[in-house]
Amino acid sequence: MRWLGFTLLAAGCVAAAWWGPAQLWPTTAAPDGVYGRAGDGPSCLALLSAQAEKGALQADVPRPASPASPPVTAVAEPFLPEVAEAACTTLLPRLPGLSRAQCVATRLQASGALSRQGAPLYWRDVPSHAGAAAKGQPAAEPLRVLVVGAMHGDELTAASLALRWIGMAAAEGAADAGEPAPVHWRFIPVLNPDGLLAPKPTRVNAGGVDLNRNFPTPGWAEEAPVYWEKRTRKDPRRWPGHTPLSEPESRFLHQQMDQFQPQLVVSIHAPYGVLDFDGPHDPPLRLGRLRMDKLGVFPGSLGHYGGLHRGVPVVTIELEHALRMPPDAEVRAMWRDLRHWMNTRLLEGADAVAGVKPPGLQR
Repeated sequence: MRWLGFTLLAAGCVAAAWWGPAQLWPTTAAPDGVYGRAGDGPSCLALLSAQAEKGALQADVPRPASPASPPVTAVAEPFLPEVAEAACTTLLPRLPGLSRAQCVATRLQASGALSRQGAPLYWRDVPSHAGAAAKGQPAAEPLRVLVVGAMHGDELTAASLALRWIGMAAAEGAADAGEPAPVHWRFIPVLNPDGLLAPKPTRVNAGGVDLNRNFPTPGWAEEAPVYWEKRTRKDPRRWPGHTPLSEPESRFLHQQMDQFQPQLVVSIHAPYGVLDFDGPHDPPLRLGRLRMDKLGVFPGSLGHYGGLHRGVPVVTIELEHALRMPPDAEVRAMWRDLRHWMNTRLLEGADAVAGVKPPGLQR
């Protein structure tokens, strides 16, 4: 399979050189976010060389799944302890409030996707162990929940909280906790490893792009540049990129929306100390000490794309601190309140809440 992927990548380079701008793959030396054009042979050759050494492909530009396609709800690769150890060795020095034992216990695995600088994007699937149906009754279909941390690399606690919750999800699934319906969790604790692992952690990725402005919301080409220029005054920390899905990290998450088809997305950020919500269903009013305070709608944000465009509820958690984890009791309280809301509102199919949110903080 590795050589097949390499062959396809080489064929793609040839096709790009023949037909036009190579929008599928970023150049290996483009800190300003500019992508290779037709005839940029060195960029494509450099990528081929790098991929030959790594033996893995960056996430390709995803294409929307057919409505009839079933969700992809399992990770095919077996658990490899050495991958989890390597992930923790790399990430742990930047993660507050997390011990090595806690990190290794998350059993992170490489998703196969890479960041702009070639760092693995780790994930963990926690499928439900519940679902032992009553005799003669079919097992309940698990609710699919996608949890994303550290979309902004300088929000270190977002990654730590996602990792802590992996352990809670695994323990809950193993115990079957008496929940009314099984849940299949997919965790991507560090979406922006390049930003998190930079000498000084950065909000943006290695291409200088704010990943939370890079999703294909309606009207992105007109609205995102204007918002960046007029509302943020060209703040480099909030640059949306040249095009939506220009970054391998945002393409990977977009691919998860298509393939995993989550019925809930939980996006963890810091440090505004509030909750935000986009999409159908009544929002959670509180998770632990955090209270609902809708922040606004932004071109290219995950909440706008997932909640308003695709109709998938998106809960955005804004922790109070980017560098200091909340107490253990608060971590557990947020998890408990999230599960309670899922059980009483999401799983029971509460009425959708519509409406446009007022402008607010720039998440």
